[in-house]
Amino acid sequence: MPLIRMDEKHPPLRRFIIILGSGVGVSSIGDFMYLVAINILVIDTTHSAAAVAGLWAVSRIAALLVGPWAGSVTDRLSKRRLLILIELILIEPIRAALIASLPFAPTLAWIYVILFCLGICGTFFGNAFLPYQTRLIPDVARKRFNALTSTLRYSAFVTGPALAGLLMIRGNPVLPLEIDAVSFLLSALSFLLLPRVEEGSGAPKRSGVWRVVVADWREAFAILRANRRFFILFALNAAIGVFALTADTQEVVFARQALHLGQLGYSMLVEFAGVGFVAGSLIMMILSKRAKLSWLISSGRLLHVAGYLLFALAHSFWLAAFGLIVLGIFGSAASVGFTTYTQAMIPTSHMGRVNNVMTPPLQVMNLLFILLGGAAATAFGVRSVMVCMALLMVAAASVMVGVTRNG
Repeated sequence: MPLIRMDEKHPPLRRFIIILGSGVGVSSIGDFMYLVAINILVIDTTHSAAAVAGLWAVSRIAALLVGPWAGSVTDRLSKRRLLILIELILIEPIRAALIASLPFAPTLAWIYVILFCLGICGTFFGNAFLPYQTRLIPDVARKRFNALTSTLRYSAFVTGPALAGLLMIRGNPVLPLEIDAVSFLLSALSFLLLPRVEEGSGAPKRSGVWRVVVADWREAFAILRANRRFFILFALNAAIGVFALTADTQEVVFARQALHLGQLGYSMLVEFAGVGFVAGSLIMMILSKRAKLSWLISSGRLLHVAGYLLFALAHSFWLAAFGLIVLGIFGSAASVGFTTYTQAMIPTSHMGRVNNVMTPPLQVMNLLFILLGGAAATAFGVRSVMVCMALLMVAAASVMVGVTRNG
């Protein structure tokens, strides 16, 4: 594969990086605009916080249902063609159906059906994108490219909601959703400009769908057994993600009830977190060749969760903001490090199959902790939940540091 051996300064590689990065950046802005618009649409339609909370759960339920077998499909197909198919043939019509239905006051159930379908598409897209990116970008450039995509995504986290807010001044969520649909169209077109780096392994020789899936699970477990250190670090990192998601779902309540902030204060906190993530990603782009993976996935993650703990213990706006900046800077560094580590440890031909066995438990934990977090916040107070989640994150990150140093 000549692409794998290309130098980072090779002109075609630079062109591929620009095209792929542009697609990621445009679709990320659209995603965050869509997220704001759909939340406002649901709260305006139902006036129910529980209905909005359901938005967090629908996509995870979809991932839970298709996650055990989606990788068996994506591993055997051309990733480039699959990515184009998902964005152009599946996601575009589904989002168009949502946009077309808005003037007719769609029911909450219809919105959930649309989001469920998008969640299924997102699961397949995620399974196909990382292997394609890994094969396209040589290992010498992966850390820097991961930092670039991290910068683009977190920049979208800052700019996307702001653009959506400006477009929705008149209270109409249709325009942000239309722009989001266009962003996915542009992202799909960007893949047309990229090369085919592999075609997939094709249909399996075995007969019987579930026999194939079970055989794939066995192959995935064999890979994880052969890379036990990676599996332990992945499990700890995933646990931190679950605890962080639980804290994130209570963030608005924490800002209101514990920090006594209004809408403006909460929005500013979100912007501080976004600025921290962008700054961390930019620093990673500059220091990508010097930063060691072992430091990023251990000490970087520990400093990231220390920011969470500062935020959870804060009693003032500025201490909370400082905690979020620390969280963002080191969180982006840890994310870049772990993505690069995963690319190095898992064969691209089996990334989807490994996701088959790792995604379902993660989604179950996400759903369980979201429900438990809401109940615990009601029973014991939101600060208690935030501090508890932060301490669990610190404990898991501390173990990651120990595993990395002893590995």
